Amino acid sequence: SAECWTAAGEKLQELNDAGYFNEGYLTTTAQQGASSSAGLLANHKAAMELMGTWEPGVLKDLTPDKQPMADLGFFAFPSVEGGEGEEGALMGAATGFGVNPEAPDIAIEFINKMADKEWQDKYATAFSTIPATTESQADVTDESLAMLITALNESDGMKLWMDTSLGANIGNALNTGVVNLLSGTGTPEDIVKAMNDAAAKG
Repeated sequence: SAECWTAAGEKLQELNDAGYFNEGYLTTTAQQGASSSAGLLANHKAAMELMGTWEPGVLKDLTPDKQPMADLGFFAFPSVEGGEGEEGALMGAATGFGVNPEAPDIAIEFINKMADKEWQDKYATAFSTIPATTESQADVTDESLAMLITALNESDGMKLWMDTSLGANIGNALNTGVVNLLSGTGTPEDIVKAMNDAAAKG
């Protein structure tokens, strides 16, 4: 409903007004150098950021000693009083592979090989991320990734990134509206109106 979207915008505005975002955050890059959002976290200049399973692998290249971030943690989206949805829900996207029916058998063999425990273990270690198969989960030693695996296994579902799931027109209206809100040129109500206008255009 429009009410829940407006309420979400108001919560975001509260965080913004309280100064919880870094200076110049609207132009802060994601992973490039110490001044990026990942770099700020890796150098203890930021407390947290919204990111994915690749985060530990990115951060270890941005810490002062180029080592994994020892005190990195993870938590799922917090619940909001009166909010709907499942507590512990995650956001992201699954990756899948398709093979042309006319492709040689080795194509399928290759995909199956990637799913072998041996190669999943190597993949997770090389990229400092979680493996795609459950049988390799027990071999993950990074504490932050172990937290993530627990949250993933306990979650009832995963939602696609909101702007993506809404489609290009509405998603772009949402993103633009959020930027306007955070820059002080828009309101929560403006976001809802822009999304409704985009939906009406089809």
